[in-house]
Amino acid sequence: MTIRSAWHLPTGQTREDTRLAASLPMAASGPLTARGGCAVGGLQLTGTAAASMQARLSPGRLWVPGTSAAAQGGYPVTVDADTLVTFADGHATLPRIDALVVRVHDADYDASGRYEAVLEIVQGTPASAPVPPALPKNAELLYEVSVAAGASAARGITWASALADRRRYTAALGGILPAGGGYGAQGAYVGQYRDVSGRLERWNGTRWTLYAPSAMLKTSADRGKTTTSASYTETLTEVQTNPFGLTFVAPASGWVHVSFGAIMWGDGGKEAWLSVNVRPEAGGALLHEASNDHAAYHNGPGAASTYANFPLGGLTPGASYTAIAAYRSGTAGNAASYENRFVRVDPVI
Repeated sequence: MTIRSAWHLPTGQTREDTRLAASLPMAASGPLTARGGCAVGGLQLTGTAAASMQARLSPGRLWVPGTSAAAQGGYPVTVDADTLVTFADGHATLPRIDALVVRVHDADYDASGRYEAVLEIVQGTPASAPVPPALPKNAELLYEVSVAAGASAARGITWASALADRRRYTAALGGILPAGGGYGAQGAYVGQYRDVSGRLERWNGTRWTLYAPSAMLKTSADRGKTTTSASYTETLTEVQTNPFGLTFVAPASGWVHVSFGAIMWGDGGKEAWLSVNVRPEAGGALLHEASNDHAAYHNGPGAASTYANFPLGGLTPGASYTAIAAYRSGTAGNAASYENRFVRVDPVI
């Protein structure tokens, strides 16, 4: 069959039809599949004692994708009561990592002769540097547990340090996914969003990037650091490090607002200039070259606090760039000095 419908035909609706239909309003992971994951708030694993081999899983719900066939569909699973799980004793001399999964057995696909969902501990291989075990088909990972060498009912598992939360979460189709620690954290399509500690991230087809990258600010209270160059330079004398600036990530719009300033003065009341060079962090041509057109400037007796800013577009969303302060004296050989410098980059949404 190439076209399926559910709750439509008077007879003949299959379990596969129903599973595929049930996944339609859920966050997608492919053209026929919904993203596996938990409903937020449930399936908490807690050791029954500070050092024991047993843990308690709290009630919760999740969606387990069928991975044995393309049109298998997924399985809604509910753990409706606290459930005890017991981990096997550790190897005599080597540690291992076990995985706690919810696994669906469906004899139509796996020849198991079973039709049930189970909590299952997949044992890892003991090793001096153990790695998590490979997961079976039709399973959703919940936790990884480090089992120390010699662990047993007498010594137990130290739960405070052994437990790694690998739950991932799901959402409605088009919804914002809660971030989780589970495997398969890639996005399903360009433009998908997820929430990570209160920050919105967007899948760009390769990786998750901040939808609105943080504003970046770099400051320095160094006093009286100078240049005598009449052309823009990123180097000042008597500072611990050159250059002075910051790294920022371009937002989805490809536009940022760059601002910069300092208290500055020139010896004898002559000119002092401050501008910014912007280039890709990975290297390449300048996207903005320091110039008098976009510069903070002072000319006259004493010192003054000066500031300038400009918009900059044409950036690649998600790419990293540097904004580096550049300085020059209005007269070659005459010292231009700076203190309380700052460079700030704000994303434009």
